[in-house]
Amino acid sequence: MSISKRQEQILELLNKNGFMTVTKLSQLTYTSESSIRRDLTKLQNMYFIKRTHGGANILNANQVAPLQNRLSQNTAAKRKIAKKAEHLICDGQIIMLDGSSTAGFLIPYIARHKDITLFTNNMITALNAINYGIKTHCIGGSSVNNSAVLSGPQSYRVISEIHPDILFFSSYALDKNGIISDPTEEENYIRSLMLANTKQSVFLCDSEKFNRKSLYTLTSINNIDIAIFDIVWEELNSECKIL
Repeated sequence: MSISKRQEQILELLNKNGFMTVTKLSQLTYTSESSIRRDLTKLQNMYFIKRTHGGANILNANQVAPLQNRLSQNTAAKRKIAKKAEHLICDGQIIMLDGSSTAGFLIPYIARHKDITLFTNNMITALNAINYGIKTHCIGGSSVNNSAVLSGPQSYRVISEIHPDILFFSSYALDKNGIISDPTEEENYIRSLMLANTKQSVFLCDSEKFNRKSLYTLTSINNIDIAIFDIVWEELNSECKIL
């Protein structure tokens, strides 16, 4: 289930303002109230929001995965990165996507190709891929921090048996020395298993993650085959091929 640009705008408004009425959303998006109600229904069905009488609100941290919030952040950069990654996708590939929201933006481009087999540990990404008609395997496991991302021993066993042609992944931080890191130990570990088993690794990183360092180190960008950014980062010290 992909979301439209207007629905992304609604999520951004709700993230910023909290509860908003249908009337206010209609005014700010220059859209009819009936269209806004349809958008809210779809977003609620995807567990992004909670509808209330006359309006809607973003689900709080105890009700929704952090991924849903990330899906509405920096979307233009993530779309640009996904577009750049398109030429790396070929018919007949076995593709793995990690649990990141950035990797999920590749689904429409993957769907343009034939005989793709997709593996992911993100339930929302998997559902989106299924709706696009992609042969999809959702790697099982337990929820990471009440999110749609799955990890744990079951996930580890499955990933150790899969050898994809290409892995697309992201992370929370990339510092100027090329160190990729993340605040979540579970997600970092499962990415390390994915990297160990793939034939080609592609790091997707938008500029909001530049010059950051987080708690758990994943790897150096020099160990990755290709990195894709939305803008050039001249200060980065790296031997990796960058698109």
